[in-house]
Amino acid sequence: MNALFAFLAPFRGLARVFDPGLRGLVIGPLLINIGVIIGVGVAAGFGFEILLDTWLPAGWDWLAWLLWPLFVLTLLVGFGVSAVALAAIIASPFSGPLAYRTARGLGHEPRQPARSLAGEMGHATATALRKFGYYALLFIPVLLITVIPGINLLASLAWFVFGSWVLAVEFQEPPLANDGLTFAEIRKGLGRRRPETLAFGAGTTLLAMVPVVNLLLVPAAVIGATHLWARQQSRG
Repeated sequence: MNALFAFLAPFRGLARVFDPGLRGLVIGPLLINIGVIIGVGVAAGFGFEILLDTWLPAGWDWLAWLLWPLFVLTLLVGFGVSAVALAAIIASPFSGPLAYRTARGLGHEPRQPARSLAGEMGHATATALRKFGYYALLFIPVLLITVIPGINLLASLAWFVFGSWVLAVEFQEPPLANDGLTFAEIRKGLGRRRPETLAFGAGTTLLAMVPVVNLLLVPAAVIGATHLWARQQSRG
């Protein structure tokens, strides 16, 4: 039941994105989310066009029509998750206040006082460096699975699990940090609740693959993660 609640949490957050009490704090993450996803999508599209022009022999242009659907599928899975994760990191200074107000609306008073915008930017910068190092370590085994023949049959599953975990950590960090937890403590806590963490990440990853919906995902996932954290705290 806890894992199911965690899986549905980002969907619950999506339903609350335009709540009047949260609307002012949603605008920042929302605009960043939209800008990054559109930018990554356009860049990927141009890059794929150049790749086709370079690799396809003359007279084989018809094959591009077959390859484009495969590219779109890859874009939805790989670039969708990557773009949302990047947008979440950039939007971190806005995510803390959004999680703070969401928690208070749910009856959970964060243990840390609200930070100023400068304080949020400082916290986001320091935490981003730790996140990049952590994600890089997680990426190494996924890369090995992808390139080793035979084992790479598991690559799709490995990438999905990797994406789910990264998004779970990324979006659950703001509400937990508002309660005074360091990034190291957050990692350990999420590791102890691995089924719920992966379930939340899986729900978020699925939404990241859905066009238009993924434009709203950064604020939605922050709100959903705060719901999940507030529920866990109320249940002890």
